[in-house]
Amino acid sequence: MKKNFKLLLLVSALFLYSCNNMPNVIPENKINGSKVVDQMKNLSSLGTVEYSFSKIIATSDDQWFSVGDRKILMTCKAYLKAGVDFGKITVPFIDTDKKSIEVILPKGEIILLNIPAEDIKIVNQTTGLLRSTFSNTEIQNIQVLAEKDIRKKVNEFKITEKAETNARIFLDQWIRSFGFTSVKISTI
Repeated sequence: MKKNFKLLLLVSALFLYSCNNMPNVIPENKINGSKVVDQMKNLSSLGTVEYSFSKIIATSDDQWFSVGDRKILMTCKAYLKAGVDFGKITVPFIDTDKKSIEVILPKGEIILLNIPAEDIKIVNQTTGLLRSTFSNTEIQNIQVLAEKDIRKKVNEFKITEKAETNARIFLDQWIRSFGFTSVKISTI
């Protein structure tokens, strides 16, 4: 019992002695500007907005030279992510002593537009007596038109502008967490 107590006392003394000889691991109150910029650029493309769209596609193929008509009704779901490429950020001004930084964000952009094949459904297809059904190529061409229409909606809904705003809010808070007190963020 006395041996165990002496061994425990010796180990405790060695531990306390080694703790006193450790270098100071508490970080200084100084901001490392290059580290902040590097970490910012390493965020790469940051998706700040996410939308899902449902699209109804109705197409009619009535040609004057053919007998009968063809119609197709399809639905699809599209998933869109927009954000900012943080790798393109520029930092024209940084003063770590005054804890001040200026950052220029690139424009918001579409990071991902996904229309999964399993979310494309043919609801109804009618063909005249002397007409063939829509071929796979024709259906794919209709889907391409639907994707183009969804891309137009990006501008109508100002999705990339919302992505920039959200990126600006995120970046401001993130930079302030490093100790900066004066943060100016603008867009190209």
